[in-house]
Amino acid sequence: MPTLRTALGAGVVVLSLGVAGVAVNAALSQRRADIATRIAARQEPVLTPAPGPAPRGLPVVAPAERKEGEVPRGHVDGVALRSLLLRRQFEELTLAVEQLQWGMEANPQDEHWMTDGILALGNGSPDSTALLDAWVEASPRSFAPYLARGTHWVSVGYLRRGARFSAETAAEEFSGMHEAFERAMPDLTRAWALHPKAVMAARPLIHMANALGDDEGRESAFARAMEQCPTCVDIRAVYLHSLAPRWGGSYEAMDTFAQAQSLARPELGYLRGFADFDRARDMKARDADDPGLALLDRALATGDYWEFRLARSQRLRRAKALEAALDESNRAVALRPARASVYFERARVHSSSRKWKPAGEDLLHALRLDATDSDGRAIRDHVVKGVIYDAWEAHKAGRREESLSLLELAGELSPGNPEVARRRAWVVTSARQEPGATAAEETPADGTADFRTVQQRDYALARERRFKEILPLWDAFLEHNPDHGLAYLERSGTHYHLRDLPSAMADLKKACDLGVNEGCARLRKLERARAKAKAR
Repeated sequence: MPTLRTALGAGVVVLSLGVAGVAVNAALSQRRADIATRIAARQEPVLTPAPGPAPRGLPVVAPAERKEGEVPRGHVDGVALRSLLLRRQFEELTLAVEQLQWGMEANPQDEHWMTDGILALGNGSPDSTALLDAWVEASPRSFAPYLARGTHWVSVGYLRRGARFSAETAAEEFSGMHEAFERAMPDLTRAWALHPKAVMAARPLIHMANALGDDEGRESAFARAMEQCPTCVDIRAVYLHSLAPRWGGSYEAMDTFAQAQSLARPELGYLRGFADFDRARDMKARDADDPGLALLDRALATGDYWEFRLARSQRLRRAKALEAALDESNRAVALRPARASVYFERARVHSSSRKWKPAGEDLLHALRLDATDSDGRAIRDHVVKGVIYDAWEAHKAGRREESLSLLELAGELSPGNPEVARRRAWVVTSARQEPGATAAEETPADGTADFRTVQQRDYALARERRFKEILPLWDAFLEHNPDHGLAYLERSGTHYHLRDLPSAMADLKKACDLGVNEGCARLRKLERARAKAKAR
């Protein structure tokens, strides 16, 4: 029979085990919450860009005057292509993608148009999911929406997984990736069945095979792509990357493949530089004696390829050789002007050089192409602060238009930023007026005043809460300038202060449609507030 002391001791042990169990469960719950937060943060867009104007005709930028063979002949306008998706102009979008495909089939040198266009449509941005579903429903007989949606889900899978080594990647991250891939596979299969020459489907299939360690799937996708398009180059590059040691391959396999390809087609000689390019990626040195630079120089000796230039810019930037880095990033942009990564890198170079305006412009363009990119996430706030600083310096120097232009750029990068709003109001209202003149008297009533004049009068009258006197000024201006997005943004504020919420929202929608990010952000905020009020 147990004694009282024994019984008490057993109770203490049970209590201790119970406390320990609670602590373990709490730690597991916290770990799961941290992982979920990490996954969500990678998928959260840095910026939700306005759609911008819809393209007129095929969204391809005409080629610059360059020597033949120096850079691709023109490039797809990924921002314009995405604008068709964001605007739900599905018929025009289907036709545009099909035309890109037909152009590629007629001239395989234009393969990059299709590659980069589909990457812009399938970049994994969360705002694309419902839009791509609607596009598939609107165009179920075309390969185009299935290809874009399948590519989207592969991008989502990589966002969910993250870029850490396998040992540092949580089971939940792998599970999220697998779930996204399961959604991608039927779409990619369907796209390729509907249009057998749509070899762009091979790209996401190879990426999936790499992540899953599926060598058979990778080889099957590549062989089928080569059968349908023997001269395609981009797919060869993707396949060659998949042979790297990081994906279970070897440099010997990379060299063997590249050598065979360049012997058959000398113009593909740059493929022989991929092994050195991959070796350089794993090197940590960032000083003047960086051996990675020597490897990239050796890669470039095989051909002027954009990824080699991009990697060289990154290493030179980290070594603080900023002029040389800018030259390399400029070359990367020239070689592949439809890729978001080249603009993110050049924005980083400009940022390191404290050249805030070009940094902001490159960053904004890159985010319009890919709003979830980790580079954009890393530098956005820093660049916005730099642009605001330059704007204030311009204001102090009396360069009012430059200051306001920079503040508008900062507002596009960070919609709703209160510091941008405060400084913009100060700069607008600090412009000198004629002695004795009132704000309203200085503004023509016939709409002939320029935007800055009306904006100044708006802010001056708003200080006195004379909103009814502001509205006719913007009405007259917009009658003569119906496509001025910033004017709609400003007038929306007047409608809001006059408690005309429907008119304010209509103006914000118009500003958003005309490409003003801040218009989109304010509209979403008002819509959420309205929905919340209705739910009460």
